[in-house]
Amino acid sequence: MFFNYFKDYFLKKKLKSSLSNAGVVASNNKIQTIGILVDERSFFQTLALKEALIEHNFLAKNISILAFRDPIKVKEESSYPVFGWKHINWSFQIQEALVVDFIQNPFDVLLSYYDVNNGLLQWITLQSKASFKVGFFSVDKRLNNILINTQTMNYKEFVQEFVRVLQLFNKI
Repeated sequence: MFFNYFKDYFLKKKLKSSLSNAGVVASNNKIQTIGILVDERSFFQTLALKEALIEHNFLAKNISILAFRDPIKVKEESSYPVFGWKHINWSFQIQEALVVDFIQNPFDVLLSYYDVNNGLLQWITLQSKASFKVGFFSVDKRLNNILINTQTMNYKEFVQEFVRVLQLFNKI
């Protein structure tokens, strides 16, 4: 647990230097696939968030979830992949294949559903191959293309704003 603080500190330093070199990647394509990167230490309604997206005519089969939990309880089961600090080494390389697959998946949009500055979540957002990234206003503004100013517990409001923004950009 104590070493996770060091990992977070050094990962944020690496993230800061990487963000200065990051380019903006955006596409004019319609949104089909959605990746959700969620921090389940502070938000416990991940499946309700997915259902709210489905209510706005996004297909369930096109929505992928990756959740951060720390610590990960061995006996706890989940219907989507879960990762934690133990899945990254001191060279900041992800050791879990499901996390690497999520990062490499070229989603049409990545929802960075966390509102705290967690180095590992920010690193995954930066590394993601998604063509459009949406996140919270309280997180580093350089990570996402669109920022939504709400709280994580207000997932319905977040989804409504997300859909409104996509309509403005003619993405749905």
